[in-house]
Amino acid sequence: MTSGIVRVRTTRVESWDSVPDLGEAWDDLLDRSPNCSVFQTFPWHVCWWKAFGAPHDLLLILAHAGSDLVGIAPMMITRDETPHGRVRKRACFIGSPNHASDYCDFIVDPEVPEALGALVDEVFAASSQCDRLELSHFPGHSPNRVRILEHLGNRRAKTAVEFEADAPVRILGDTEADLKASNKASLKRHTNYFKKAGDLRFHQCGSEAEILSYLDQFFEQHKTRRERTDSPSQFLDPVQRSFYRDLVRDVFPHGWLRFHVVLFNGMPLAFHFGFEYRKRFIWYKPTFDVQYTPRSPGEVLIKFLLEDAIRKGLEEFDFTVGSESFKYRFSNRTRINYRLTVFRSAADYWVYRGKSLLKKLLKRELLSRGGAVSPQE
Repeated sequence: MTSGIVRVRTTRVESWDSVPDLGEAWDDLLDRSPNCSVFQTFPWHVCWWKAFGAPHDLLLILAHAGSDLVGIAPMMITRDETPHGRVRKRACFIGSPNHASDYCDFIVDPEVPEALGALVDEVFAASSQCDRLELSHFPGHSPNRVRILEHLGNRRAKTAVEFEADAPVRILGDTEADLKASNKASLKRHTNYFKKAGDLRFHQCGSEAEILSYLDQFFEQHKTRRERTDSPSQFLDPVQRSFYRDLVRDVFPHGWLRFHVVLFNGMPLAFHFGFEYRKRFIWYKPTFDVQYTPRSPGEVLIKFLLEDAIRKGLEEFDFTVGSESFKYRFSNRTRINYRLTVFRSAADYWVYRGKSLLKKLLKRELLSRGGAVSPQE
């Protein structure tokens, strides 16, 4: 593909079955799109749709230049009921409504920048009956974010951009500093306790069958752990359990999925279900045996995972979205996810702006009185 003005045509896909050979072209495009994550891969989207897509309408837009696939907008249309009983339709990224995808983005060939504008225009046209176009879980470091805002600005679209979540990450490469982080006093203390008390081993599962043999224990451990919190485990839902099993079957063969278990005296002390993609470790779903909570098995898990990433020469340890305090202890950079909302109605836009302004004023007033504000406020 050469640089310069390129004619781009777009098509809408309304069923995965209508493009049975899409996976290969999708993967080829990803190879040319260096900023994408595992959450933009083809098997990730297929697994998510198989598990959660039934209530939604597929809004998958493909952009071609000649016979080459040069852009993908992995979108869907979802419906929400307002407090007044009205159904509001939104066009959003696949994987964003239930927060399964930590990072959502368009996939674009960097040599065909025209593809991004064409995708946005087609999404805008195809979602004409939607109340809003909501691009959430959008990484602030994605070059597409700025370009989309410029494109929408040229169209004079009514747009709001909001902070959504921190995404702490440790950029690896300074071996001395990295090893210092993995050898913090608390990590060493808790790990040494288990080493002295019995047999402690860190194991990366090497096959689908081995991972699947552990998944039920992983689910149960997570459910037991979350019983002690205000947020019940997602694995109480059989659909979520099926989603994870499908990820093992469909993503593991590509070499990206990592399932680690910390064994203490032969029994699972902690698990981690995550990914390794383009020399980047993705912290995704950890859990541990709650009977050992006073000995911080979660910190033991972090120590092993950090050491493993350093040993492999990975470039990043991405703690993904969330403002849990432990993430900031080990990260050395904080990225940001944004929500970019495009409004169809001027009235909807101004009501939204009014509510946002009121929320900011209330927060400012609370802070001025010395009150605490939770991360969700």
